[in-house]
Amino acid sequence: MEEYLQPTQYINYQDEVIQDIIADLDLDHLSDIEKAKKLFYYVRDSISYSANIKSIQPDIFIASKTLNKDKSFCIPKALALCALARAVEIPARIHLVDFYNHRLSDKLEQLWGTKVMAPHCYTELYLNDSWVKATPALDKETCERHDFIEIEFDGIHDAIIKSEDKHGRPHAEYVKDHGTFADLPYQKVLEILADTYGPLSSDRMQKIFGSEVTEFILPSS
Repeated sequence: MEEYLQPTQYINYQDEVIQDIIADLDLDHLSDIEKAKKLFYYVRDSISYSANIKSIQPDIFIASKTLNKDKSFCIPKALALCALARAVEIPARIHLVDFYNHRLSDKLEQLWGTKVMAPHCYTELYLNDSWVKATPALDKETCERHDFIEIEFDGIHDAIIKSEDKHGRPHAEYVKDHGTFADLPYQKVLEILADTYGPLSSDRMQKIFGSEVTEFILPSS
């Protein structure tokens, strides 16, 4: 369990940015579950979801840098939640999966060649002697705008993207499990991207994740 409490290259909870957040949240007298809930909602809603990924260089995944931004995507947000949890001595790890996004637009599916989003990432927190899944990726405003069901976390039950949206339309279908990790397996992430979307040339990455297609990452209202 000790490895899930250590600072790492990406989960750098000793950084002043993270320590200041912990101090501001005033967690000292809360139970671990109440701490975890407060940290989850902080990451979920203080950092808006954005799939406008302009770089996949290692530094974009560093937790302290993510927590200084107002927008990010699933992997950095999951690592940020890990860092905050470890900062208050809650064991935390990340879990990489692929999911089939039924709400992905036809235009982006044609561009990507698939509706699979890979790798998707969420956090797992060790609470009450068990690992609990916590997905802070989709902020409240994004869910309201696109009729997604908000991901709520009680520290007891798994909190992942729902299989349907608010209107009962299919949304997320988890299709592949890449395992859990004490730190970001950066090279593995690159391999998953290449296996899913093709060679990771700069032109190819711009086509897949560039700003000109961001509006199609999420369905229009």
